[in-house]
Amino acid sequence: MFIFAASLFCYTNSVAQDTFTTTGAKLPKHYFTSIFVLNAYRKPGKQITDTLDHQSRRLKTYGIRQRDIFFCFPLATFEDKSDTTVKKNSHLLLTGNYSVLMPQFEGIPDHKLVKLGIGIRYIINTGQKGVWFFDAAPFVTRDVTYASKAYYRLASTIVYSHNPSARFSWRIGLTKSFLWGNRFYWPFIGLRFGRLDKCHLSIQFPRNIVLNLPLSSKLIFSFYTKPQGGMYNFSNHDSLYPKKTTATFNFTRFEINSGLRIDARFTNNFNFFVSLGVSSRNQIVFYSESANTKRPRAPYRNYFYSQAIQPTLFLDLGLVFKFGKTRSYYNDKNLYDAMNLNGIMTADNNAQIPIPNKKSDLNLETVRDLVDYNDF
Repeated sequence: MFIFAASLFCYTNSVAQDTFTTTGAKLPKHYFTSIFVLNAYRKPGKQITDTLDHQSRRLKTYGIRQRDIFFCFPLATFEDKSDTTVKKNSHLLLTGNYSVLMPQFEGIPDHKLVKLGIGIRYIINTGQKGVWFFDAAPFVTRDVTYASKAYYRLASTIVYSHNPSARFSWRIGLTKSFLWGNRFYWPFIGLRFGRLDKCHLSIQFPRNIVLNLPLSSKLIFSFYTKPQGGMYNFSNHDSLYPKKTTATFNFTRFEINSGLRIDARFTNNFNFFVSLGVSSRNQIVFYSESANTKRPRAPYRNYFYSQAIQPTLFLDLGLVFKFGKTRSYYNDKNLYDAMNLNGIMTADNNAQIPIPNKKSDLNLETVRDLVDYNDF
């Protein structure tokens, strides 16, 4: 994926943007802003009901405390001016995340599981009806509570998004992610109905299903369902794995979160969101790397502990910071779509897409909505 992204970067037909306008004012370099997301997730402990299993009796309960930092900022923007009738551009972005997960087992001391990743994202706006999205996100995971070695993994995604109009898009691609508690390859299939800056329904398998309801330019309600989870290195300090000579094993978690998210856009540079709802289909798994070496690229299937946990409530809080001036992209359906693809990966809920102010009466934008030239 890195080689592919680098090839696209080197062989793109784009050229660098103009430095100055005709008035002499210096243009912003990029269309994307730098975005930082601070996130805190909490799920209360739930009793493990399987009292027959030795590991379950020892662990007793399961809950989650998690903190995340995501960032994404543009490295380079290229304009293709070979055809002046269309607006073509490509975008190279640097991404990163730092995650601290503390699974809450009443029967053993807390473990601090850390995940750190730095990646590259490349987005191509064809200028017609298509957007290409490439993402490579290597990361390392380690249990920092006790001395343990780190595990290195690579998540990646490639998607083509087609926009016949501002009110509809479909997507097709392939994604490899550890979000589902295993190293699965999934087809990426997406449909969106409605404009991204207004009420719309977005179905993006296997990422999420979201109904976005902007109440104003400052307040957005979203009803959603999405998977959440991951794979982490876990120290065997508590001798959970029967082979006590093994220093670490893998801990994976998976759940489906469904609920309400409220985004408050206080300023152009700062958003706040709160999500609450029900966490269902909870599954936790312990497995050793050595027991899954026969099929090194296939999903893991040999576990020494696997348990389903009863549904519970969750609370998710977040802060979104945006920095930097951008070039004009208002009402550009392809750039809105590119920002939506980028936002799915960083959980910012289209933070860069402006929501029209509903207080305005009959004006240019209202007339534009009645006859959307992009539909033809």
